[in-house]
This record gives sequence, C-alpha cells and structure tokens, in this order.
Amino acid sequence: MMRIRSALEADVPAIARLARELASHVADPDPGVETDELFRLGFREDRWFDCLVAEIGAEVVGFASYSRRFEIHTRSRRLWLGDLVVTHRCRNRGLGEALVVALRQKAVELGCDAIVLDLWADNASARAFYRKVGAAQDAELEVHLIPVGAG
Repeated sequence: MMRIRSALEADVPAIARLARELASHVADPDPGVETDELFRLGFREDRWFDCLVAEIGAEVVGFASYSRRFEIHTRSRRLWLGDLVVTHRCRNRGLGEALVVALRQKAVELGCDAIVLDLWADNASARAFYRKVGAAQDAELEVHLIPVGAG
C-alpha cells in the first residue's frame, strides 16, 4: 500500500540513500552516506527544507524536498521543489504523481500560487514526468547562479 506523509527524523537514512541515487542519475557528485547535515538542516528549529516521503508498506521509496519562496514586489508565495526522487525499482507506479499531489496540497495550505523547480537540462525522463503532472517551462524567467565564498 502506498502512502505519502511528512518526513520524520527516522526517515533520514532512507532520504540520504535516495539522494545518492538521484545524484548518480543526474551525474552529480555522490553526497555520501553522512546524515548529520540532513538532520540539522531538515529537522531542527532553524531548518532549511521540509520533506514529504512516499512509502510502500513500511519502506521509504521516494521523497520530495521543498522550501518556501517569497517575492516581495509581487507578494507571491511559492514552494520551491528542491528534489523529487522515487527509487528506480518503484518508478511508474504513481508515486511521483502522488508526491506532486501532496506538494500541491501543501502549497494550497500555505497560500502559494505555484510550485517552482529547477530541471537539469539533460534529464529527459524528469522533463517528461513534469509535463505529465502539468508543469511547463516558464518563458519569462531564466535561472542564474551567483557564486558565493572564495573565488
């Protein structure tokens, strides 16, 4: 039986495992198995992200991490979808769609007008998935990065 729920501290090792799978899929560096940073940044008072998990039985097989985003000049509230992953062996069962439905519900609860996300240009499977759930590339915005720190 599939279930979507808010992540608990006990889910962090499974989230870390899934994050490694996602990093491998998109050719990012392996984030490793260390979980202290995930505990600190997602499950403490000054957290940087929230997370929903997808379960089959008692096993966490997917997650969607998100954070709030606010634009002052338009007063728009949005959720930023940081990562969405379903383990390879459980894909095409509706888990990704269920995570998006739950994230949409969370966005409505928070008074958001949209969910925004970044998509790796070479990730054709993710592009097809996001089209399937109604996402479209924003024709008005470009993503830019400003490096911080030494350099």
